[in-house]
Amino acid sequence: MALLDLASGTLVADPTEAATQLEPNADGTALAAAAGGNAGPIAIKFPVFNDGRGISLAVLLRERHGFKGEIRATGHLIPDLAQFLLRSGFDTAEITDPEQAPVWKACVERIKHNYQRGFRNPLPLRRDAARKEAEALDQRLTRVKSLTDRIREMRRRVDGRIVFSTNLGLEDQAILHAVAESGAEIDVFTLDTGRLFPEVLETVELSELRYRIRIRLVAPDAQEIEELVARDGVFGFRHSVENRKTCCEIRKVRPLNRELSGAQGWISGLRREHSEERANVPLAEWDEGHALVKVNPVADWTTADLTAYIADNNIPVNPLHARGFVSIGCAPCTRAVQPGENPRAGRWWWEHEEKKECGLHLNPNREGRAA
Repeated sequence: MALLDLASGTLVADPTEAATQLEPNADGTALAAAAGGNAGPIAIKFPVFNDGRGISLAVLLRERHGFKGEIRATGHLIPDLAQFLLRSGFDTAEITDPEQAPVWKACVERIKHNYQRGFRNPLPLRRDAARKEAEALDQRLTRVKSLTDRIREMRRRVDGRIVFSTNLGLEDQAILHAVAESGAEIDVFTLDTGRLFPEVLETVELSELRYRIRIRLVAPDAQEIEELVARDGVFGFRHSVENRKTCCEIRKVRPLNRELSGAQGWISGLRREHSEERANVPLAEWDEGHALVKVNPVADWTTADLTAYIADNNIPVNPLHARGFVSIGCAPCTRAVQPGENPRAGRWWWEHEEKKECGLHLNPNREGRAA
């Protein structure tokens, strides 16, 4: 018999004896007596692994009786119970085979969603593991040179739904080609802000015909748009940076957040050459704000790499690129750039801020840096 720390998944050295033993049918009086003035471990017995009464007793000890000490699970326990024990307030569990400790730990780290409120939230444990997995994926992708193989590697390493938010620009068209070539199951969509260039929608159709992949058009909330225009006017976004960022928030950021909800992976076309703010963008990282793995498979590509890949594979591109449009957003907010200008100089050109981001790729935990 060994004692397992549920939070860390490690064995407890020299565990103390439980001060109180509770049967699963313990009543309120027994709980009050166990919790009152008792800082020692309270052990709750599980006669069979699917007896939920022990879970309820732990919750009552924590929430009703305010017990702060160790609560220990004993009896017939299996690793699949780990996350439920931890969430309901248990600290430790007696396990018969010490060699099973890694299995118990894995059962906690596999949590991806909480469906009900709990005394303790183990999702940070899962996120710590996911962050490490994202860092490992970043290292793997660095060693993989083929864009198609990078998409395949992400699909192999990320469980669940992976989304690709495409703006139909050069980077995203290259990625779309690789997605189609890889055969990976990826949910592809674009944000239809209501103010896209007609050429963008034409590129959507050409791409669907070429690659036989449906590109979903995701629209903003109609009522929010009506309220925005009623308050700021049709071109109110030009009156102030704050107005423009509000417009981007409603037309782009919120629809994107809705699509990312529940996804485990997100593919983006960010490149380090885009701007100073994107200079350190990794190939893969854990996105804390959206609780998923974000992959930027062309982050380390140069413009020469990108244009060569497009030419070699005869990839359909937005005709606006041939007219000097490098970074293409909404029609009223985008102009062509002059030779030698920053690629994002054509976005919101009436503004004088150095850092021009719409908010889609800003990580709230990085003080405004692109992610």
